[in-house]
Amino acid sequence: MKRSITNVIPATKIGLQRDQFFSYLPPEGKKTYPGQLVKIPLGHRQVYGVVHSQETKDVPAKLKPIKEIVEASSVLTPQQLQLAEWMSKHYLTSLGLVIKAMLPKRSVRPPQFQAQPVQLEEPHHLTDQQRQALNTIKKGRKPVTVLHGITGSGKTEVYLQAIAGCIAQGKQAIVLIPEISLTPQTTDRFVARFGSRAVAILNSRMAYGKRYREWLRIRNQKAKVVIGPRSAIFAPVQKLGLVVIDEEHETSYKQWDQHPRYHAREVAIKYARITNTRVVLGSATPSIETYYQARRGKFNLAKLTERINQAELPPVQIVDMRQELAAGNRSILSESLQSRIKEVLDNKQQAILFINRRGASTFVMCRDCGYVVECPDCSVSMTYHWQNGQHLLCHHCGRRETSPTRCPECDSEKIRYFGAGTQRVEAEIAKVFPRARIARMDTDTTRGTDDHSKIFRSFAAQEYDILIGTQMIAKGFDLPNIALVGIISADTGLNFPDFRAHERTFQLLTQVAGRTSRRDNNGLVILQTYHPKNAAIKAAAKHDFDTFYKAEISNRRKTCYPPFADFIKLTLTGKDDAKIKAAATELAGKLRQEQKGFEVLGPAPALVEKVQGRFSWHVLIKTIDKKMPPALKKIKDNWTVDVSPLDLLS
Repeated sequence: MKRSITNVIPATKIGLQRDQFFSYLPPEGKKTYPGQLVKIPLGHRQVYGVVHSQETKDVPAKLKPIKEIVEASSVLTPQQLQLAEWMSKHYLTSLGLVIKAMLPKRSVRPPQFQAQPVQLEEPHHLTDQQRQALNTIKKGRKPVTVLHGITGSGKTEVYLQAIAGCIAQGKQAIVLIPEISLTPQTTDRFVARFGSRAVAILNSRMAYGKRYREWLRIRNQKAKVVIGPRSAIFAPVQKLGLVVIDEEHETSYKQWDQHPRYHAREVAIKYARITNTRVVLGSATPSIETYYQARRGKFNLAKLTERINQAELPPVQIVDMRQELAAGNRSILSESLQSRIKEVLDNKQQAILFINRRGASTFVMCRDCGYVVECPDCSVSMTYHWQNGQHLLCHHCGRRETSPTRCPECDSEKIRYFGAGTQRVEAEIAKVFPRARIARMDTDTTRGTDDHSKIFRSFAAQEYDILIGTQMIAKGFDLPNIALVGIISADTGLNFPDFRAHERTFQLLTQVAGRTSRRDNNGLVILQTYHPKNAAIKAAAKHDFDTFYKAEISNRRKTCYPPFADFIKLTLTGKDDAKIKAAATELAGKLRQEQKGFEVLGPAPALVEKVQGRFSWHVLIKTIDKKMPPALKKIKDNWTVDVSPLDLLS
């Protein structure tokens, strides 16, 4: 007997070997529509799901009915459903988990929105280069435009005017930012232009009620501009007109620690194709893959090579720390940096000091026998911290231990602390400059919902003289009084065993250096390094992206690394190292039997072999033409599949 049925995608993990949606009878006397939120029986439990489609066909007598229609109006648009299906196939992940990522965490009583009064600013006068960039975004031959603009060149003003045109057409825009810490300064700019009613914020640190309220404002088209990190790409916009991805090179746009393991840049580009809209990928240091596609004509390319108000890029002084040691200076601060900090403080100006490690010391070692204190649950050394009492902390599992006073191996008292992090830099600065007002921004000081905003606004109000931080201060700080940027150690990620190590080093150093001289030519960058002749460091010191890109793309072509090939990383994790290795070896063998159009590498242990008592082994598939090995579709669900991973070893 033919009956009307409703196909529903459960908002939970579904094994890849199964159908990705299930059929139910619609509730008695009610109709269902694609995108509706419903509650369905699934096994012995009830779960939320989203209506996928309806059809009429012969159905078994035991077919279960939908339990409840939770939302009569659609929570997902047809375009979002199409995007979800693409993500499931492209990233080899459960459609149910993609749907779950798109749905809001519901709140019974979301707080009422109260618009903040603001004096709207007029659009700024555009330079010739900005006008050309804006025209390319609106009318370029391709829907995707790479906006390559040096730091301080006015990329945000181009975004604002492109979005204004979008709103004038009755459409909505999504603006993705790489860090939650950038939310306050980004929001301030957009609210000043469009008003608080027109701007909605979505991020994971917001209370559920407030986030759900913003979600409703977006769905009801009361908010015209959505600002947030990568997950904001799933905002329920009804008429998408533009997606802007600021600092598109940032690794935080890739979700790597849970399913779906997507890259927001890839998702945005696919979403734009589905909705026939446009995407802007903005950066002073575009990713190698993105810039390559722009150079070959797959994306539009717009350039901003001049800073606003004719300000020059800041000069960069490279300090060879080997010579500092030879001269007897064992401090983490070079003589040049100390001298310049004193000058900045005397002139009532501000300084940013960057080191991409938190904590006080990176490892603790016995000088007699060489014993290094490691986390018993993870195969990594523990980091020494001063905050909240002196202790050792594992940055992988969060384990805390008391720092030993004697060596557990040889009973020596020569326990020493090596390396440096933000806490040690803070202590050193306080010792040398006791009157300086110092703030620190890292994950230890920004655990609260508004901590980023408070530190930024206090520093902007010149309540602090010196800001010390990790990579979260490398971007977004557009303040006129910053006269000095000190890079404590430019070598932190340089020797990481990954093909992107030099690219990330160049990007980070260039972005940090761009925090000064944004209004005048009085800024200076002091870059401390033990590798002054390294090509990435030399290029960053000259703000020379093109030279770095030419050398890097040539090397990628020779080694056949992205963008000339792609990777799929398969990871198996468990408590029995031998069993995990055996299973990885077996899978690698099966994949090699099918080896046509791809290369199988491994198996190999993860760079950090053990985390929280569990071992991990990788199998890598290197493919040139995006071919998927047939055996890949049959692997068990206990394997983690990461398509286009940002690193191959972790």
